[in-house]
This record gives sequence, structure tokens and C-alpha cells, in this order.
Amino acid sequence: MIRGGREGQREARALEEGLVIVGWQEVGDLRRYPMRDQLSEALRSAYPTAAGNVIANWTGQLWRFAAEIRAGDLVVMPLRTRPGRFAIGKITGPYEYRSHESEDFRQVRAVDWLRREVPRTAIRPDLLASLGSLLTVCGLTRNDAAHRVAQVAEVGTDPGIEGEEVVTSSDELLEDAVSRDLAHPRRLTIRTLLEHWGERRRTSAVIATIKADLATKGLTTRPPFTEGSVGDEIALVPLGTEPGSGAESDEDAANTEDVSAPEHMTLRLGSLPAQLVSVPSTVTLKYAKTLMVQYQFSQIAVIDEDGTYHGAVSWESIGRAHIASSDPSLRDVITPALVVDHDAILLDQIRAIYDKGFVFVRDADRVRVTGILTAADLTGQFGELARPFVLIEEAENRLRRAADEVFSVADLREAVQDRRRNRVHRAADLTFGDYGFLLKDPQRWSALEWNLDHDLFLRRLEDVRKIRNELMHFTPDPLSDEHYRIVDGLLNLLRTVDPRP
Repeated sequence: MIRGGREGQREARALEEGLVIVGWQEVGDLRRYPMRDQLSEALRSAYPTAAGNVIANWTGQLWRFAAEIRAGDLVVMPLRTRPGRFAIGKITGPYEYRSHESEDFRQVRAVDWLRREVPRTAIRPDLLASLGSLLTVCGLTRNDAAHRVAQVAEVGTDPGIEGEEVVTSSDELLEDAVSRDLAHPRRLTIRTLLEHWGERRRTSAVIATIKADLATKGLTTRPPFTEGSVGDEIALVPLGTEPGSGAESDEDAANTEDVSAPEHMTLRLGSLPAQLVSVPSTVTLKYAKTLMVQYQFSQIAVIDEDGTYHGAVSWESIGRAHIASSDPSLRDVITPALVVDHDAILLDQIRAIYDKGFVFVRDADRVRVTGILTAADLTGQFGELARPFVLIEEAENRLRRAADEVFSVADLREAVQDRRRNRVHRAADLTFGDYGFLLKDPQRWSALEWNLDHDLFLRRLEDVRKIRNELMHFTPDPLSDEHYRIVDGLLNLLRTVDPRP
């Protein structure tokens, strides 16, 4: 990926003249620096006030541009002047330094533009996330990016990762699922299911929409798409149409999504547990310990092949058994463990999970033990849930401090609806969304004396407002890397204009 300038100022010439262009004109002709450390020294001389890590970053980008990129390599240019569009081309020539050109147009490579306006809707979310890098020159290496970019250049759409299906519309997905016979249902990951609706996270509103659309077509998912990880595979299967139709057994029915039921308002265990690794009661204790060391488990379930559950083996139970006997067997170290239904309310189980270190989770059939939730899982999950709130809270606090220091109460009241104005006495009385209205006015923006692009800042503020609103609707799915980049981007801007902690 090679960008056409922070504000897209190089894009028009790049497309018109068949070029990719980068800045750093102060460093001059890059061919003068045949070694990477020589380029680094040149950058350090040209930009003496830049931090060491910044120089290292710039060195990597320019070295890639001048020395590593080869003729035939594909290049993607996100178009800032045409938001939501990308140009894709193929490098056709070596690095050139055009000293006769005006500043910012001297460092170039020739390129044959294959597609000039690829819409973002043609590119899958994981590749879009890679294209969200803030670097000017960035290698695209994740998830078979080279092959996929080549496919976009050739046919106009991203095929996605090999083995995952191409996302179409939700209507096309449902029509395909309805047309299939019972023996060969449509299978896909929960992540891909969400993408058909243009979503990435299972908020209550998203779940309600998908459930309603499935029910309208007489479909459901097996297992429920509201549980487990977004990487888990599910099948789109028909609801039982008539009694005795044989469409699904009682066991199958217990493991399908109830598309007629409203979504739970409280977090359930089924949304969190990891897939269970177990051993049968016939193995040796040495085998069980070896498996625990291999996977770094603190405990492991003992479940026979016929599904019979015996209990758990933990390092604590192993230690106790070795004190009681010089040569304990697996049977000697099996200890009872708490087993909880998959739809149990998580908050009711937190004390038990932390006291005992883990609980096993019973499947939707109320018989099989198929999951485990440990104290470490719980801590990690809550940490992941808390992180975006902490970041957005810092952004809001920084906005609040700036607003209180610069604006009068009258200014603040101008940012809210008439019915709320009498209740606004300080910036803390504003909602996050109010800051967009407050700072939209050019005069108030000027009063801040922030040397930032006004429109770009407002767009980033609006993006974070939408993410904040989405967070208010609980979902076990973490924010995407792209969402974190948006939030971090706003924070970086606010920390730069006011470095105070």
C-alpha cells in the first residue's frame, strides 16, 4: 500500500501520470544511500528534531519504496479525495528522483493502474483493516493479501481467505440456504454470517435483525450463532415445519438458535467458554499430565468417548494424590468439578469461577459437557471489554478539559437542544455527541488553537461517537482492529494538541 499524501494531494497526478509518489523531499535522491543505515543517517540529518523511533519508521518505509519494491508488484492506493475508494496498479519501473519537480512530487515509481475506483464494499473487512494502516508505505502480508488484491484487480471483488466464502447480501445467503436439502446445509462462520448483514459484532440490535430475517425464511442456526466465538462454524438449517416431518431430532432442536425468542439482556456462560479438551478415564495419569503440560492447562476434564463425565484432574488434585500415595492412578486424582448449564447467567457464577479456578459448561442439550471457563478467561474477557471504555473515557475527559478551559457556559449551551440548555453548566453536562456540534462552528474551533484539520478531526470524532454508542449495547465480541485504530487515532490527536496527562 502506498498513500497519495496525508490529504490526498498526490493522488490526482499519480493517477493521471501512472505513478506512485511519496514525500520526504528533504532527504533528496534515495539512490545516494545504498545501505539502509546510510539512509537512516540521512533522515536523521534532514529531520534533526524527529525522535529516534520516528526515524527508524521512516527509514523502513523509504527503504521499502526505493529498494524492496520490484517491477510486477501490486500496489494499492487508498483515495482520500474519493473516500471509500481504492486504486490498484502494478509497479512497472524502478525508483526515480525527479529533481525538476515541485516539492512533494520528486520521489516516484512508475505504475500501471489496473483499477482506479474499487469501492470498499468490494473488499473484505480483514483486508480493509490492513489498508487502514497510517503508514505511507506499508506491506500487505496478512491473510493471503497478494492473491486477493490480484483478484480484486482482475475481477473487481475480494475472494476472502481461502476456505471462507465470498460475502453476498443477506437475502442471497438466505435464498441459498432455503434451496438446499437437509443433508447439505449452508455452512459458514459466525463472522461471515454477520458480514452478510454488514456487521462485525453481535449487538442486541444486530442479533434481533438476523433472528427476524431467519425466522421469516423458516431458518435457524445450529449451533446458536449468539454463542461461542465469531470464528466458530454454524449451519443454516430449516425450522421444524410439521410434527413428524423428521426435519430435526430432539437433540438437534436443543442445539439450534431459538429465532423467536428475544435476546437475553444478561450475559450468559455460553458466550464465553473455550472448547473443552478432555481425556477418557482409561488413560494413564502420566498421559493426562503430559497433555496438561503440552497445552499449559491447569486442569483437564475426564470424559469417556460415550460422553460419560467423571470429573476433573487438576495440578492441585495431582499434588494431593501424590502426598496420599506413592504411585497414584488417574482414578485417584479425579476430583468433582462444578458443571453449569450454558445459558446460566454469568454474574451468578463469577464467585464460583474465581473460588474454584474454573467451571465446566454443559451444552444446550443439558447432557454433554463441552466447554470450560477459567478465572484467567474471565479476567481476560473483562479486560477486553473494559479496554475500549477506558480509551474512550480518556478521549472524553480530554475534550471536557479543553471545553471547560476555552468555552463559556453560553458556548456549551449552544451545542445542545433547547430543552437541555438550562441543565448545562459545565462540559461534564455534555454528551459525547454534543462535542461534534460544539466544535463544528469555525469560530469555536479557532478558539481552541489546535493546529489540526477541522474536517478530519470532526470525522474522527463522529466515528468514535458511533463506536461509543455501539459499546453501550453489550456484545461478547471484541472491537475490531479497525475500530481500535479509530479510537487510538482520536486519542493521538488529543494527546498531541494537549500533552498534559
